Amino acid sequence: MSHEAWTLSHPIHPSWVALRSLHMICTLRTMRGRSMTSTLTALLCLRLCQGPWDQVQAGDVPKPSIGADPGPIVTNGSSVTIWCQAPLQASAYLLYKERGSEPWDTRTPQGSSNKAGFLIGTTTPSLAGLYQCAYYTTGDILSQRSDPLLLVVTGVGGAPSLAAQPSPVVASGENVSLLCSSNLTSGTFHLLKEGGADPPRHMEAEPRIHAWRRQAIFPLGPMSTSHGGTYRCYYSSSSYPNVWSQPSDPLELVVSGLKWYLIVLIGVSVALVLLLSLFLFLLRHQWHQSKGRTSDAVAKDTQPERDRQLDSQAKDPRAAPEDSQDVTYAQLKPLTLSQESSAPPCFPSEERPEEPSLYAALAMH
Repeated sequence: MSHEAWTLSHPIHPSWVALRSLHMICTLRTMRGRSMTSTLTALLCLRLCQGPWDQVQAGDVPKPSIGADPGPIVTNGSSVTIWCQAPLQASAYLLYKERGSEPWDTRTPQGSSNKAGFLIGTTTPSLAGLYQCAYYTTGDILSQRSDPLLLVVTGVGGAPSLAAQPSPVVASGENVSLLCSSNLTSGTFHLLKEGGADPPRHMEAEPRIHAWRRQAIFPLGPMSTSHGGTYRCYYSSSSYPNVWSQPSDPLELVVSGLKWYLIVLIGVSVALVLLLSLFLFLLRHQWHQSKGRTSDAVAKDTQPERDRQLDSQAKDPRAAPEDSQDVTYAQLKPLTLSQESSAPPCFPSEERPEEPSLYAALAMH
């Protein structure tokens, strides 16, 4: 908006026109050397000429604050709102880009709100840069400009690579370096921690082993738990420093109280113990199952044998319990010398003792 358009939309207050006229009259009288006819008139001129103008020139009106939502680093094609907030009641807000003398955009506050938002629906690389804002008080006094806000547009160009040296797992108190590299020839690397309050770190690209490869090394340390988190790296060319490339893959930096190799060793040991415990459990379970199957098989095999032995004993009581075959026996009576002669028996009046029986196996079935 031009200065003439702004003047038409915001006319100068009549009191300032009167003050400006009186100031010119006082100045002309002083230059011509004419004495004031009245002391009261002189004091009135002095008061009108010095009071308000000195106040405006001194800049007693406080400057506003400026910010961006969702943040000052936005992706190409997304939307962003630049907010300007005044400590006093304002009649209008002005937004300046790249420290220009003319306002880039203007807004009027809604109701009694003391801030105004400048919405950028679709960001483009041309919208990246520095922004400042100012406001007019209800008395049409223009405030100082706010601190500059740098709006960065990302997502233009290929992504660089990010790595940690010596490792992304670092012990507290040690040092680590984050290496950002790209195949561009010149420019600047930007290291950003997601969700961190610290601003991005910047470093000029330096040649690597190959002339077409550039890199930047960001040292960190001594490490503390506050250094842990997710990091990303961007790249920008020298011609457009506020237009960044696509982000690198996220790098998770872990800070612990132990050295990284001790952490790895403990992790491997725990894994081995768990695997060994699982193996022993499966082996014991398998052994119990095998033992149970063997016992059942032995019990099934011995049951028919016992049945046959019981049947054999029932048929012939004289058979041995362990013999499972049918045997035919014959009873043999032994002959003695007394039986072959005619001599009377040795015991005529008594019953002869029962002679023992002998059995011989005749056949086996």
